[in-house]
Amino acid sequence: MSGRPGPAWTPAAVLIGFLAVIPSLCRAQTEAAVLAAGPAGSPIVIDGVLDEAAWNAAPAVDLQQQNPHPGEPTRYATRVQVLRDARHIYLGISCDDPDPSSLAVHTLQLDGNQSNDDGLSIVLDTFGSKKLAYVFQVNAGGAMADGLLSPGSAAASGGSSGQGVVNYNWNGYWESAVKRGPAGWTAELVIDVGSLQFGDGTAAWGFNVSRYVPREQLTLAWSGIALDASVFNLQREGTLSGVEGLELGSGLEFDPYGLLRYDDLRHSTGSKAGFDVKYSFTPEFAGLLTYNTDFSEAPAIKQQINVTRFSLFVPEQRSFFLNGANIYDFSHNLGQNLIPFDSEKVGLVDGVDVPLREGVKLFGETGPWTLGLLDTRMGATRVSAGTDLLAARASYNVSDSWRVGSLVTHGDPTGATDNTFTGLDSTWSSSSFAGDKNLNLSGWYGRSSGDLAPGNADGYGMDLEYPNDLWNADFNYNYYGDALDPAIGFLPRPGTRQYYAQLNWQPRPDKDGTFGWVRQFMLQNNYTYITGLDGHVQTEVLNVYPFMFTTQSGWGVQTQLQSEYDYIPMAFELAPGVTIPVGGYRQPSVGLGANSPRSNPLWASATLSGGTLYDGSYKSWYGEFSAAAPGGRLTADVNESTYYFYMPGGHFVERLITGTAGYSLTPDLSVSVLAQYNNIRRSVSANTRLQWRMKPGSYLYFIWNHGVALGADINSAVSAAAATSDNQLILKLVWGFY
Repeated sequence: MSGRPGPAWTPAAVLIGFLAVIPSLCRAQTEAAVLAAGPAGSPIVIDGVLDEAAWNAAPAVDLQQQNPHPGEPTRYATRVQVLRDARHIYLGISCDDPDPSSLAVHTLQLDGNQSNDDGLSIVLDTFGSKKLAYVFQVNAGGAMADGLLSPGSAAASGGSSGQGVVNYNWNGYWESAVKRGPAGWTAELVIDVGSLQFGDGTAAWGFNVSRYVPREQLTLAWSGIALDASVFNLQREGTLSGVEGLELGSGLEFDPYGLLRYDDLRHSTGSKAGFDVKYSFTPEFAGLLTYNTDFSEAPAIKQQINVTRFSLFVPEQRSFFLNGANIYDFSHNLGQNLIPFDSEKVGLVDGVDVPLREGVKLFGETGPWTLGLLDTRMGATRVSAGTDLLAARASYNVSDSWRVGSLVTHGDPTGATDNTFTGLDSTWSSSSFAGDKNLNLSGWYGRSSGDLAPGNADGYGMDLEYPNDLWNADFNYNYYGDALDPAIGFLPRPGTRQYYAQLNWQPRPDKDGTFGWVRQFMLQNNYTYITGLDGHVQTEVLNVYPFMFTTQSGWGVQTQLQSEYDYIPMAFELAPGVTIPVGGYRQPSVGLGANSPRSNPLWASATLSGGTLYDGSYKSWYGEFSAAAPGGRLTADVNESTYYFYMPGGHFVERLITGTAGYSLTPDLSVSVLAQYNNIRRSVSANTRLQWRMKPGSYLYFIWNHGVALGADINSAVSAAAATSDNQLILKLVWGFY
């Protein structure tokens, strides 16, 4: 017996029927807004002051209120101008503010979280394909962040906003400066196109700009003035003209590094050197070679509490893999259910670092094609043999809305087996469904081959998503064969059929009515249904959020009711000495959460939940407190996750405490600390990281990793005596030539 029988659904028939009628429900896209880039003429000094003559002559556009009242007048007038010379794009943006003393700035760190700051987001779709883009952000304190934008969802199983996902770990060559004054603030940016890939001879790029004013939860935008829009929705982008004739220069980037390391636990010292070389064969297509690669500067990974029997996903943060990373995104809204190519598996086996001896990447676009190829050579370790790992991706833009693609991976990170995954995917996106609504349709097929376990090595699925402001709906179905095994991928539950449905109703009360103090109510519901290939139910989860809202000032409240059934086919250890037996478990639970306005220098959130867990029960607490000194120079954040388990095999507590702190002398020079305590692992760790961006592409890092493994039992008090202690010091210099 492997769970109760489930119904035989035919979601493919639903998708086919919908595809038959959808063309008649969509209309042509509204003509895009156009801004022309003016000539820079004499050199532009990046100081935040738009006093060069070229700015006075450049065309300008004004942002409009996009949220919460599209098109209505605003006190926050915002003016955008663009200039260009042979190798650079310049942006000058003037941001009026009636009360500059209330500007919210929570960070000055490079690539820090600016989501709660007064700031600007600039999106450049340099091929005009409405599929992939670069993102550049600057806040009112001058902090910089950049990343790669791809469509789709970062959610675990559907339920995204459908507006795109940004990976902020990519770094381009650009500079910015901010100037604050009595009327507001001004941002000036310059982007070296040598760090971008763009259409050779293309006269126009996709382009959009948005501004966020957190104390009023107000968003302004240039293109896409609707509650259903977002600056990250490329279907609603505008057009930047006048970009023809841009030059790459030599097209060559050379980034050598040198490193010194000391480890007191192993009583060892060492040094290391290597390099990355990038060469743009054309503005559209580039190659990247890495030799003796080192990832010491990658940010430390935050630990997670896992109360399931499935592994958790860890996002990629290493620079070599981030160039062109969005090319490898597969299908739409698969989230963390399936990632056919997970670059975290390259160089990491069972938690052990595996040396990357050398690697090569080719990536870019040519005409309607988007291409990516990655080949790496891994060194031998105690957990793996030396091996080659390969990932190749090709996609074809049938139209602005429709993309089809393929993905092939080959190799096993352990070097022990022969493994190949081959996949096909198709994604169609529109922002003109039924007039002006967003709609996404996608499907995929994949198959593993090589040294596999017996069973079905196929996988396939589809997703239908309606991600809009008032109604947000999603339905997806995925089949994962029991022998489907992408060895360089992430698939936590092979051998299953997975269904997911979501329906959210999110009304906005009349601002002059009884509930005018509420920004938006959210009645959210989602349902997950997972069976084995034998049709018997393994997991069934219904989540209802019956009372959830945000206020006009930024307070938030939510309640959650959950009904879950989970069948455990094989006993597993929830914690040392606590084993969950085979069987089916009904697990109802409830939750309550609240948060203060995140625009404030001090804010907090708390969530309480409890209910049945397998053959016992639990209570949990999550709390977070965040503080930022005026101007974002000093930041601190503490959060605690605590689970109280009451199980037949024993009562115990699982606690994870994470604290972060940062101090920025300038937006280019900062020190950050990540400290973590986990009572199950009996460990305390701290990662201290100094980062100095001396110029675009050149960095100095000083890293101190400190770890203490405590020898006490998980339920006893923390011992003052440590079983083991380790200090690791790393000094690394990367100097970019371009």
